[in-house]
This record gives sequence, C-alpha cells and structure tokens, in this order.
Amino acid sequence: MKKFMKAYNDILAYIGVIFLIGFIGAVLVQIVSRTFLPKSPNWTEEASRYLFIFMVGFAGNTAVATDEYVGVDLLTSHFSPKLQKYTKILVLLIIWAFSIVVFFMAVMGPQGLLALTPPAMASTAMRLPMNKVYISVAILYGLYCLSYPMRIYCVVKDIEIYEKGGEA
Repeated sequence: MKKFMKAYNDILAYIGVIFLIGFIGAVLVQIVSRTFLPKSPNWTEEASRYLFIFMVGFAGNTAVATDEYVGVDLLTSHFSPKLQKYTKILVLLIIWAFSIVVFFMAVMGPQGLLALTPPAMASTAMRLPMNKVYISVAILYGLYCLSYPMRIYCVVKDIEIYEKGGEA
C-alpha cells in the first residue's frame, strides 16, 4: 500500500511540475512581449491562470500526502499524543467530506457546475470551451477524494510515505 501511495503522489507531483513549467513559460512570454515587443499576445494571461489552477490543485494533493498543509496546533499541542491523533483524523475526515461534496456539486445534477456551463461558452482570449476549464474542479476534487482517505490511512497506521529529511 505504501508503494502505491508513493507512486500516486509522485505522479501527481510530476504532473504539477509540468503545469508549473507551463505557467512559468506563459508568464515569461507575457513579460518578454510586454517589455520588448510592440504588442503582447492576449492569450498569456488566460493560459497562466488556467495553468496555475491545475498546478495548485496537483500540488495540493501532494501536500495532503506529505502533511505539508499549514495547520494551527496551538490548542492541540496541549493534547495527549493519542488525542492529537484522533483530532487529526477528525479534521481529515471533515475535509474529505467537504471534498466529496464539492466534487459531486461540480459533476452531478442539474445544478452541477459542468451541467450549467453551455457547450458553446468559450473563454475570451484562448477560445477554450469553458466546460473544459471548469472540469478542473471535478478533476482536482476527485483527486482529493482519493488523497484524503490515503492520508487518513497513514495517520491511523502511523505510516510516513516519504522519510523526513534532516534540517539543512
């Protein structure tokens, strides 16, 4: 199970890096064209926004696995280790439930985000169909629906997917 979780998170991290490279490329094109060219392309701002959304989503799923999210432990640091563990599991379960709700709100039913987006609706500069852009919500929260149970499993079994490195 640990090998599967590590491979899953490594794949998400690599995909996030690809989106990061694309984001950096789009921003660099925008900066260079605004600085050195008489006219800058209008697609770069939109492309960087969409690439940023996917980059953050994939990186967020990786942060779940490595427990890198910022947390406030002022209160829980005074708990016993056993109560800290139960509190962490409870918080992860609540966030997982929220992820499931957002995922199903994006995908299912007549009020779903994807159902409300007309197929002909396109983005302003790139002319991308907006349902392709909004599917990012379904994809990324669908991945959260997988990542949080794996993190809960790790907390329950006291497993770390990645070994903690020393301080530099």
